[in-house]
This record gives sequence, structure tokens and C-alpha cells, in this order.
Amino acid sequence: MSPHLSEDDIDDLLYMARAGEEGEFRALKAELCQRENIAVLELLELARDEGSGNGVLHMAAANGHAGLIQELCKDLSDPSPQNPPMLAIINGQNTAGNTALHWAALNGHLESVKVLLEQGSDPTITNQRGHDAVYEAELNDKKEVVEWVLTEGGEGLEEAVGGDTGDGDETSPEENMETEQNPGAEEVEISTKLREELGKIGIQEPTSNT
Repeated sequence: MSPHLSEDDIDDLLYMARAGEEGEFRALKAELCQRENIAVLELLELARDEGSGNGVLHMAAANGHAGLIQELCKDLSDPSPQNPPMLAIINGQNTAGNTALHWAALNGHLESVKVLLEQGSDPTITNQRGHDAVYEAELNDKKEVVEWVLTEGGEGLEEAVGGDTGDGDETSPEENMETEQNPGAEEVEISTKLREELGKIGIQEPTSNT
């Protein structure tokens, strides 16, 4: 029988990743992997929001939980760091083409940006608007992220990032992301169960600045 995660399982994983509840996430991760007899890699492949395409790494990156990202990357580094299946997860795009690195960058979470780049995130990937992660950071005035990536992110990286499609798009960051369902925009759609859980601990629904 193929592994299966229920909607509640996925909601719980995404919620814990978004809220940064590392202990609870770790326990649920172990429980689900044992129940379904799967590795963490397979768990993360399954744990994606059906509508937006956002996964656990998107949620953690959008909210700056660098420690959780680091832990998940360690889990994925088997048999070796930056193996192809691991890179496929880290560079996975949601329905709007955004990777976890896009969300860490545009929300200004520098430590998460550092971890993702160190673990193999590809900064040249563009979303459906033709924007890479650094360009999204520029649009949202996240100068610290932009400056670090261009000066410390790696030799030659400044030549590979920070571009768009060259179509003269001068719309605002909010307009750029208006069609996105993501963990950092007002347009995000989350289940009633997940919304209730967020409310219990005083976490607001995602906004463009979270």
C-alpha cells in the first residue's frame, strides 16, 4: 500500500512548520514516518498544500525558522549532502513558482536564506513573474538579504541573481504577488482547522510582512 497522509496530517505539519514548533514537529514527523514506513524525504514530498503547492520548507522559510530548516536539511542529507532528491525538495516550487528561498528572501529572513543557500538552494530559479529570490527581496526592500547574498553568498553569485524578465514590470511587491497563495501573503487560503489552531496561540493569519 502506498503511503498516505490525511488532510489533517498535512495541516498539522504545515502549521507546526509555520509556527516554528520544532519539538512538536519533530515528534509528528517521527510518528508519521513510522506509521507510513517512509523516510523524511517522502514525508516532505507528500506534505504539500493541494491548492497553493506550499510545502513544509516554504512555511518554515516564510517565517524565518532557520533551525527547523537546518534540521530538515540534515534529515535529507542521506546518502550525501545535496543529493538530487534533497535538492528537488529544497528547490521545489509552489503553484506560483516560488521556492522556499523566495519566501525567506522576500520576508527578510537572512539566517534562513543563509541556511538554504548553504544546503543547495538555487538562487537563479525564477517564479512565474520571472523574478528570482534576490529580486523579490529587492522589491520588498530587504536590503540586508540583498547585500549579504551579493557580497557573501558565493563567488559570482551577484551575476546570477537579482534579475527579472526584463519586461519593464514596475508594479509593487503586493501587486507582484497578488495571484499567489503563499505562507506570506494576505491571499493565502488555509483550512478552518489550521486557522483555529493558529488562533489558539495568538498567531495571525499570514500577511505580506510575516
